[in-house]
Amino acid sequence: MAETTYQLARKLGLKEVKARTARHEDPYLPALEQLVPHLNGLPETDLGTVRIDIEQVVGTRTAARREAFSASFYPLLEDGSEFSAKWSALAASHVKEGIREPITAIEYLNRFYVVEGHKRLSVLRYFGAGTVRAQVRRILPARSEDPEIVAYYEFLDFYKVTRANYVQLRKPGCYAQLLSLLCGEDRTPWDEDRQRSFFSGVLRFRKAFAASGLSRSLTQDEALLRYLQVFGSAHLQQRTPTELKNDLAVIGPELRSMENASSPVLMTTDAAGQPRGIISRLVHPPLRSLKAAFLHDKDPASSFWTYDHEKGRAAAQQALGDRVETVSVFNMLEKSFEDTVRALAEDGYDMVFTTTPRLLAPTLTAAGAYPGIKFLNCSLNVSHPILRCYYGRMYEAKFLTGVIAGAMSENGHIGYVCDYPVYSMPASVNAFALGARMVNPRAKIYLQWSTIPGTDIDEGFSRCEVTAISGYDSIPPECRTREKGLFLVNGSQWDNVAFSYWNWGSFYTRIIQSVLDGSWAQLNSTSEAGQTINYWWGLASGAVDVSLCPELAPQTVRLVEHLRQDIIGGWFRPFDGPVCDQSGTLRIAENEVLTPEQILHMDWLVDSVVGSIPRIGQLTPEAKELVRIQGVIEEKTE
Repeated sequence: MAETTYQLARKLGLKEVKARTARHEDPYLPALEQLVPHLNGLPETDLGTVRIDIEQVVGTRTAARREAFSASFYPLLEDGSEFSAKWSALAASHVKEGIREPITAIEYLNRFYVVEGHKRLSVLRYFGAGTVRAQVRRILPARSEDPEIVAYYEFLDFYKVTRANYVQLRKPGCYAQLLSLLCGEDRTPWDEDRQRSFFSGVLRFRKAFAASGLSRSLTQDEALLRYLQVFGSAHLQQRTPTELKNDLAVIGPELRSMENASSPVLMTTDAAGQPRGIISRLVHPPLRSLKAAFLHDKDPASSFWTYDHEKGRAAAQQALGDRVETVSVFNMLEKSFEDTVRALAEDGYDMVFTTTPRLLAPTLTAAGAYPGIKFLNCSLNVSHPILRCYYGRMYEAKFLTGVIAGAMSENGHIGYVCDYPVYSMPASVNAFALGARMVNPRAKIYLQWSTIPGTDIDEGFSRCEVTAISGYDSIPPECRTREKGLFLVNGSQWDNVAFSYWNWGSFYTRIIQSVLDGSWAQLNSTSEAGQTINYWWGLASGAVDVSLCPELAPQTVRLVEHLRQDIIGGWFRPFDGPVCDQSGTLRIAENEVLTPEQILHMDWLVDSVVGSIPRIGQLTPEAKELVRIQGVIEEKTE
C-alpha cells in the first residue's frame, strides 16, 4: 500500500529529529515561554492579520505542543492517532481548496511562535508554501545594549515604513542603512503597491542568490543589502533573475568582503614604477596609453578642494604627456551620474576618479555597472572591493607645522581650524599638537570648527589670546587668502610662515602610472579575495608636503627638514608615546607603535587640545551629508 501523506511527512520529521540529535541540537520546536522567562510581563502590540514568511515561524508559544513536531514543523506523533487524522484532513483540504483560516502567532525579535494553528502551519510547510496568513501580536523586548535588541528596535522603524517583516538583518545599523537606500529621507509609510513591488524584487533576488553558488555563510538579506548599496533599489525592480545572477557575479568581491568581515587594506607606500619580474610583465603587460576622467561635486571657481584636484589632474597630464588623455566634469551633483559614466564608457575611458566622499554612492553603483573601468573615490575606510579609495596622510605634514607653531608662538596659545570631523582629521589635530609640544611643552591648541553654524572663529581665537593659527589647507572661496596654512598673529597683522598642502599631482601621476606599467593589476588578487584597497600616502610619496616661508629662522628650517626626512625614511613617528587624551587616559604607551588603522580611526584628542570633536547634529547641512559617509564619530552616539 502506498504511504499516506501523513506518513511521508512524519518520516521527514523523524529524520530531522535523528539528524539534529546527532549534532547535539534541540530536535523539537523552541517554546517562547522557555526562551523568555518573563514573557508575560512584556508589552504587547496587536499587528492584525499579516502575511509572514514560513521560514520565520520558528517555534511555539508554549511547551505543550513542543514535541509533537520536529524543529521544522514536520509531524512526529504516531500514525492512526487523532492528531494524525486531523493533520491528514487538513492536508486533503489544502490540496482541494487551500488553507484559508489564518494561524495565530506571537512575534518576538522578528521571529514567529505559533499560538494556535500548529497543524495548519505544518501542512503548509510540508507542501512547500512560502508564506502563511497570521493574526499576530508583537511582544517587545526590554531595551538593552545587546546588538540583537538594538538591531530589532531599528527593525521596528524599518517596519513602520515598509511593512516588510520578511527581511532579517541581525547587526545594528543594517536596517537603518536599508531604509535609507530604499527611501532616502522620506519616511512616509508605503502603500500596498510599493509593498508588493519590493516583495517581488526580494523574491527574485533570493532566487538569483540561491542559484549564484555564493557562500551560504552570508545570508540572503545581508547580500541584498550590499546589492542595494551598489546598484540601488530602482535597479533591483528592473532586473530579471538571470540579470540579477549576472549582477551578483560582478559584485562577488563585495559579498566576499562582507563574508570575511575584512577591513580595507591601507596601502601606505607607492608601488608604481617598482621593478617587476618577467612573469609579471607577461601576465600584466604595460599599456601604451589610457584615458582618465575626473568627476567633481563642485567647480574650481566655487571650491578650492576641486581647484586643488584639478591642478593635480593638469600636473598628471603634463607629467605623462601623450600616454594619458584626461577630462574633467564639474558640478556632478547637478548632473546625471549614470548618464555621465555611460558617455565616458562609450568614449573608451579606462579610469574614473571621483574627488569627494559625496560621490561615493554613485561611484559604487557605476563600478558595479562597468566592471571594465577602474573607479577610485577620494575617501577613506571604505570597504568596497570593486572600487579603490585614496587620501593623504596629512597628519605627517601637520606634525611639522605644529613644530613651527610651537617654536614661534609667543605665549604657546595656538589656534587650529578644522572643517569636517571625518576619518584622519583627529589624527591631524593630534599630530599638530604633539609637534607643538615637542618644542614647547606648555603649548595649548585651541580647536575651532568652521562647519558649526554660528561659530565666530576670529572671536574665539582672540578670546584665547592665540599668537599662531593653523588655518585651512584648501581655502574656501569666502575666506581670506591669509587664512591658508600656518600664520602668526600680532594684533591686526597676520604673517604666513608655512603651508601644509595636498599634492594631488604627485598622487594622480603615480596612480595612473601604476596602471600603465601593470603594477595596478598585481593588486587585483587582493580585491578579488574580498579586500578593499585604500591608498593612504604621505610625505614619502609626495601626496602631502610642507612649504616654508623665507622668513623662517634657519634653525627652525633645519629642524623641520631634519624631521621631515626622518618621517620619510621611517626613522621618526609623529605618534611617539607616552600620549594621554583629554581625560588623562593613556592612549599611546611608551615605545608603542600605532598601526595605520589605529591612526586612521582616532576619535579622541590629546590632552594639550582645548576643544572637542562635534557630533553630527551640531554641523551645517553640507557637513552632515559628508560626515554621515565618513564621520569618525558614529551618528548614533549623539
